[in-house]
Amino acid sequence: MSQLCEDKELLEEFLAEATDLLDNVDDDLITLEKDPGNLELLNRVFRAIHSVKGNASFLDFELLVAITHKTEDVLNRLRKEELLLTPEVMDVIMEAVGLVKVLLRDIKREEIQDRPIEGTITRLAEILVALAPPPSSSDPSPPDMETGAPAPSVVRVVETESAPGFAPELPKAVTSEPVRKAPPAGETSPDEPTDKSTVRVDVKRIDDLINQVGELVLERNRMLQLHTEYQNGLDNSAFDEEFAKLAKRINFVTSELQAQVLKMRLIPVGNVFKKFPRIVRNLSRDLGKLVNLQIFGEDTELDRSVVDEISDPLTHLIRNALDHGLELPDERLAAGKQPGGTIVLSARHEGNRIIISLKDDGRGIDTERVAAKALEKGLITQEQLAGISQQEIFDLIFLPGFSTRDSASDLSGRGVGMDVVRTNIKKLNGIIEIKSAKGTGSEFILKLPLTLAIIQSLLVDVSGETYSIPLSAIIETLRVRQDEFHTIGGRKVLPQRHAALPLLNLAQAFAVADEVTDREYCYVVVVGAAEKRLGLLVTRLLGQQEVAIKSLGASLSNVPGIAGSTIMGDGRVALIIDPAKLIEFGEVRGGLRHRHH
Repeated sequence: MSQLCEDKELLEEFLAEATDLLDNVDDDLITLEKDPGNLELLNRVFRAIHSVKGNASFLDFELLVAITHKTEDVLNRLRKEELLLTPEVMDVIMEAVGLVKVLLRDIKREEIQDRPIEGTITRLAEILVALAPPPSSSDPSPPDMETGAPAPSVVRVVETESAPGFAPELPKAVTSEPVRKAPPAGETSPDEPTDKSTVRVDVKRIDDLINQVGELVLERNRMLQLHTEYQNGLDNSAFDEEFAKLAKRINFVTSELQAQVLKMRLIPVGNVFKKFPRIVRNLSRDLGKLVNLQIFGEDTELDRSVVDEISDPLTHLIRNALDHGLELPDERLAAGKQPGGTIVLSARHEGNRIIISLKDDGRGIDTERVAAKALEKGLITQEQLAGISQQEIFDLIFLPGFSTRDSASDLSGRGVGMDVVRTNIKKLNGIIEIKSAKGTGSEFILKLPLTLAIIQSLLVDVSGETYSIPLSAIIETLRVRQDEFHTIGGRKVLPQRHAALPLLNLAQAFAVADEVTDREYCYVVVVGAAEKRLGLLVTRLLGQQEVAIKSLGASLSNVPGIAGSTIMGDGRVALIIDPAKLIEFGEVRGGLRHRHH
């Protein structure tokens, strides 16, 4: 492959256009396999590959030209109905498209390297030789397709897809070497993209932002004018009235400006969802299962930083649903079900959170088997097991090292998959809920904050100190009498819905004067991190407020239970609580897991 193009602007335009062209190719190929007669869809895929080839040839990216040219030959034979679109043919096309994306990622990172593309090109060539006579024309593209498709004018986030995963081996008649397998769960593919620094924004959003900045400038001018008039002896009553109007107007404009700035970072969750049809297709073929993946709410938007963090958890949940959840066709028929299973992936907004649900109609979670495995691996004692609820048995699957598999495979059995899910969701101050019924299926529900920069929070008073608790981590608030608390194993708990909610007195945790235990009534803020819950004892609830997170600096970055700080309206600093760290802190101090009461 040639050296990188010296014209940076031309190179960036090429990468942006190629990314846009290939953005939906995987989905199109999955749909095309189900509807091989859809000529419009086939032409769209062909045009995308053809345009990338043409532009890469202009910039002299030799490896990219070689792989796209041979892929184009195969697609052109399909368009001319000289080839039959079989699953084996689709496997090789997808492998080639994945390799194209890897090569584009290398160019974007300015890490041009000689990747081994000969095996893929050989497989493409063998398809042409084995399944169809050679074409009469050396140029596969018609005259009207010689020019590349123009880059879209309305923009979205630049995403570089990873290399193909779970590609099954082709029959010996078609392939000369095994197709590359995806890495096991919990391990990272060397071909996964890591550049997360670029965000492409709709021009309309930039225009709206400029308009709001203009409004803020007008209010600033009005404030300066009002200050001048006040210094010149403006009547106090007139000043009070005008200042009240100005305060309301600035509040409105800054709220709108904040909303516009946050929208600059919002991208559709579909940027993550779009890779799952391909994963499901290839993995279901490897496992010999029939699977129908349904996706809803892919236009739901959330912060880019959150999108980056949920890709791995969702991938592990998808693999878990396919490998552990859904049964083989014969098992489903024996259980009175349709031979093909269904996985529903959906996203929606709920207040200041996004709710992502992954539901399957498989065998469900066998609580007896989960409990037996946890005992066998020493993750829980018989005494602890005797006192926990069904929901808490579900939560055992998140423990490090837990797996119901007796031996490790490429997909599962290492006990790392669900632990990765928990780790990533805790990092986002999110919550995981599990619903499952044996024999009918399972549902994993992720509740995540929309953004990590500016958060909705609940301000609480703890013996005269003000703390901020992220609203996304709060499950509920309770006003309870002190005599309702119980003590189990030296730990204060609150009986709640047939379970004992562990409690942590924030006054004691943060070493401030304890006024909570001196009151007849106190407030309990129930917070969650991943699958765990904790009740925080506070003196009073002060109300809800939107706060901007400020760093405490390097010297105070590791304070247990504190995520950062914010500045209140009166200039005082309020510490922002980290629910995930507090739950860990509470477990260490209490030495007791969330038990059945």
